[in-house]
Amino acid sequence: MAEEDNLDVGAEEGKKGGKKKLIIIIALAVVLLGGGGAAAYFFFFSGSDKAASAEAGGGAASAEAAADLSKQPSIYLKFDEPFVLDFVVDGQQRYLQLNMTVKSKDQSQIDALKQNMPLIRNSLVLLFSSQSFNDLKTMKGKLALKKSALEAINKLLEQQTGKGGIDAVLFTSFVMQ
Repeated sequence: MAEEDNLDVGAEEGKKGGKKKLIIIIALAVVLLGGGGAAAYFFFFSGSDKAASAEAGGGAASAEAAADLSKQPSIYLKFDEPFVLDFVVDGQQRYLQLNMTVKSKDQSQIDALKQNMPLIRNSLVLLFSSQSFNDLKTMKGKLALKKSALEAINKLLEQQTGKGGIDAVLFTSFVMQ
């Protein structure tokens, strides 16, 4: 009999502990769902007032559109084929293989870049091949090349579309041999 009493007491304590755990789990779930709902509300509905005022604002719409563009996530476009260039340095054949990606926040400029890819690749090959192999060995030379490539791409896009729009040139692979 004493053993049966001990089993019943343990069973009752287990039920009380189980109810407490259940209440804690439910309370945590409610808090997490409420926080997630609030975050979703702010994420989806915070920008709608700006968009409505931009449509009604007329002239101020372009300034707000530029501000909204800066808040958008960056779009990356990887050049499919690497650039492979050869140099003659001190009578020896040297090579440069360069993979490149560009970054922009404007999808229309990424589309324009894709459309004008042969023209842009041609300009970049001419730019890269006009560089000094020894200058490209240094960090300063590589950064100057990135800057020149960015300027060349934006210049061509301005000629084709009326605006630049490429924010950065990224060298994803830079092999010199």
